[in-house]
Formats: sequence, C-alpha cells, structure tokens
Amino acid sequence: MKWFVVLIVVAALAVAALLAFGPRGTGGAGTADLIILAGDDLHDFDPQRSSWMVDFRVLECLFETLLRTELPSTDVGLGTAQRYEVSPDGLTYTFHIRPDAVWSNGDPVRASDYIFAWRRAMIPDLSAQYTNLVFNIAGAKGFFDWRVEQLKRYGKSPTRSEKAARDLWDEAVEQFNQTVGLRAPDARTLVVTLANPTAYFPELAAFATFSPLHEKSVERFVTYNAQTGHLAMDAAWVRPANLVCNGPYVLAERSVKQRILLLANPHYWNRAAMQNQSIRIDIIENPQTAFLAYKDPDAGVDWWPDLPSGDPLAADLVAQQRPDLHPYPSAGTYFYLFNCNPTLPDGRPNPFTDARVRRAFSMTIDRQTIVDNITRLHQPVARTFVPPDAFTDYMPPVEAGATYDPQGARKLLAEAGYPGGKGLERLTLMFNKDAGHDKIAEFVMNTWQRELGVRVEPVVQSTKVFGDFRRSQKFIIARGNWFGDYRDPTTFLDMYISHDGNNDAKWSNAEYDQLMAEAARTADAAGRLEILRRAETLLMQEQPLAPMFYYVQFHMYDPQRIAGVFPNAWNYRRLEFVKVARPK
Repeated sequence: MKWFVVLIVVAALAVAALLAFGPRGTGGAGTADLIILAGDDLHDFDPQRSSWMVDFRVLECLFETLLRTELPSTDVGLGTAQRYEVSPDGLTYTFHIRPDAVWSNGDPVRASDYIFAWRRAMIPDLSAQYTNLVFNIAGAKGFFDWRVEQLKRYGKSPTRSEKAARDLWDEAVEQFNQTVGLRAPDARTLVVTLANPTAYFPELAAFATFSPLHEKSVERFVTYNAQTGHLAMDAAWVRPANLVCNGPYVLAERSVKQRILLLANPHYWNRAAMQNQSIRIDIIENPQTAFLAYKDPDAGVDWWPDLPSGDPLAADLVAQQRPDLHPYPSAGTYFYLFNCNPTLPDGRPNPFTDARVRRAFSMTIDRQTIVDNITRLHQPVARTFVPPDAFTDYMPPVEAGATYDPQGARKLLAEAGYPGGKGLERLTLMFNKDAGHDKIAEFVMNTWQRELGVRVEPVVQSTKVFGDFRRSQKFIIARGNWFGDYRDPTTFLDMYISHDGNNDAKWSNAEYDQLMAEAARTADAAGRLEILRRAETLLMQEQPLAPMFYYVQFHMYDPQRIAGVFPNAWNYRRLEFVKVARPK
C-alpha cells in the first residue's frame, strides 16, 4: 500500500500549492466570486481555432456571439444581436447589433468584426478546426479552395518575400469580398447569405467559432510567412494585456497549467444581470488531487464540472450516492480512432487503410464488459457515432455498427491478408494520461492480443501533446471522444467529411462526401435525415472510428450553495449567471 500513501501525499502537496495562491475571500490575487476546477489547461484562446470543451467554457466568457443559448431552456436567444430576420427562402439572415454592444476597450462592436473573424475560419492558413461549419455560408467553400490554390502557386514562385505574402493576402481579401455571402451595409448590420437553407444556423450563430474579434487589436499581431505565403498569428495577441473582448468577462490572468482568472468586463452591455463579477479556474489534471481540492473548505471550490467519467473515482462516488454528485446523459461518444493515411508515421505501409482491418479491431472490443467492469458506470454501449435519441426524428443505423465478434474479426483479418494477426507488427495505441483511459486501453489491448494475435503497445502522452499528435496523424490508433456542439446530426457526421478540420483519422470517402453534400442541399427535412442516415451507415461499415460507449457526465457542486449551473446533455453554459451563496 506504499504507493497509495505516496499518492495521497503528492495530492495533498498539490492542494497546498493551490491554496498558496489564495482562496476566495483572502483579498489576494486569487480572490474570485466563483471558483471552478478544470481537468485540463486551455489549449487555444483563438475562437476560430479551438475545438476543446475546456476552451469553449472560457471563450464563451470572453467573446459574445450574435446569438446565445438560454438556460435552463437550452433555446437559442439573443446575444450581441438585438434582433434578426430570416428571408422567406431561409437563405438570408440579417442581424442587427445592439447599440450598447462594445468591446472591453470601449470601441463599439461592428458587423465588420464578425466578418473579419469568420473570414479567419474560412482559410487554410490557420488550420481552423470547424471550417466546415462556415462552409454553410455562400461562397465560403469556394473561397477556401481558391486560397489553397493561391498558396500553392505562391509556393512555386521564385519571388517570395514578406511583402509578396502581404500582397497575396490583399488579393485574397478582395476575392473574399467579391465571392462570400457576408455583407455589412452599415456598422451595426450584418447580412449573411447561406449556400443552402440551414435550419440550425441560429445554433451555429451561437457557437464559439462564430465569435467576433476586435479587428484593430488583432491585426497588430498578424504575420505573413515569406516562404509559404500563409497568414499567421503572433501568440502575444492572446495575452491578458492584449486580448480585447466583447463578452461578460476579460482575461485578467493566465498561469499555464495552473489557473485562469476572469474579471467582469466593465463595458459588457448586460453586466447588470451578471450574478458574479469574477471567475477563477484552477487547473488540476489528476482527478484524485482535484477531488481533494474540491473537498477542502479552504480551497473554496464551488463547482467541479470535469469529473472524468472514465476514472475509477467517478464510479466510487456514484456508489457513495453523494448528494453533490450530479450525473446526466450527454450527447457525446467515446471511441478509438484509426489512422487512415496510406503510410504510418514511421513510413511503413498502413494496414488500417483497409476497412476490414479497422472493422476487425472494432469487432474485438468488448464494450459491455468495459462499461460494466472497467468504468463501472454502465454507460450505453455505442454501435454508432451519433448517440441514439440525441436528435428528434433521426435514427442512427445501429445495424451497421460493430458488435463483439472475435471469430468474425479473425475471419476479416485473414481476408485482409493478416491471418492470425501475422504481419501486424509494431502497432501502438495512443491516449492521454489520467481520466481512466489507461484502464480501458489495457483491457482492449489484452483482448486484441488474445483474440487476434496482435500485440499493441501503449503510448501515453500529456493532454496537449496527445491533441497535437492526433491532429497531425502521429499515431496508429488513438483514443477519441466527441460531444455535439449543436442540435443536428451534422454536428457529428460533418467530422468525417474529407476536408473537415476535426477529421484526425484522415479517412476520405468520396461517396460519404457526396451524401453529406446532398444532405446539405436537401430542403425536405425527412429526406435530409434519411440521407444523413445513409452517410452514417457507410461510416459505420468503414469504421475509421470504433465507437465504444456514450458518455454520462458528472458535475460536483452543492445545490444549496450554488445556483444557475443547469447541467444538460449539450454542455451549454452561461457562467455569468452562476451565483454562489457566500457563508455569512
């Protein structure tokens, strides 16, 4: 038991370090009205490039979109927009920005600030994660493709220079202005023309990717790569002293892997309705250490929304029936991802380009045993990427998914040319440490070796390195998870369109792309959902990902002391409306 004593001592020291920063009410730098625990550091303060849930939680505090999700209803309400109209054909949205919407430096929020920000998501330069969402705007996909070709031509030019790269961007801006369906007839009016009627566009307009940016302040940090022509950003633009915000809060402090401090934006139009004036987010990756901090009254933690469901701690707390533990179903899927590039990261031919190999590995995952005996939370096992019952009238193709069938898996491997696993060598499974991913991985790897004769080695990375490696395909098999961002099946299915920024598997299927494009053009609601079902059927037959279970999320907070949290399946948050009752 010595290892357990060491763990407790290390965790206690970590909590002591946290308290050294100063709990709420001490008057020190750490004083805050609301203190939240986060299991991971924020990856990117750039709303057009972010894709992590921990990022969105902060970005939604710093930047306000045209529309915002209301809680507890989860309906889409007004944000920076005072009102908006939709044309009868559903193609044109006209947003009117409220006159009291201003930036944290006092400048008015302009329609052009939205155009400037959304344009950043439409270019290949910044590797935006949600580029596919802005492709709903007329001309956006064409502009993206045009920019790709422009950069290719520039890369072959013998006269490359920083000035040439700047001129290249000026040419791109002119092309954007002429071809993309975004117009600002005046400073407070934004007209958006869509490529196709998109019933869920109001939900997109409330999503972090569609945040505005203060053009004047951001432009100061734009750089141009003389060799490639790409537009880039100096990282200094997101430092507290430089980041200009239009949301409820401003960034007061950021200590990497330690804490983030947000203070009420003095210029925010709805500041009078805010229920707190400051938020401190303490970053503690280890769940055991985080739980000790949560329990410690001197730490002053109000809310822990990141209790990882895959960690054994979650099952232990469920068994204790704690009144401050709040479980709820989530529109999210846990899965393993296969690298589908022609070659592996070390240059060897990739066996996972063959769908039979991918499906064989998926068919050898005993999902029911995982949720019963490993996570011990009895999550619904997953045979589709889209969770059942997540969307009205959409029925995921469960029949196309993989079931636990080792005998059938061995047959598929033999058909693919790997009988008994022969020839499948030096394979790895990459996952990030903590959160129980190691226990799941150990069980699955043992099953693969026993049933398929394939030895797979674990590769454990820090969360940031894990994310970077997965995005750049420096993996063979990797852990993955996805939570829906808006209420339409495309919030899951768009991810596997060939060019989507979140397609870390790099699976590319022309038929799938065509089905998704056809669905986007289809106005009939029932017909559109049927096309999407056909697309997901193909996705599940091909298995670039092996769905394992659908998430159950856990929040920890005392409902007698904190109000306005409103846990929901979609992880919608309004932190400015969370109120903590202070002890008298």
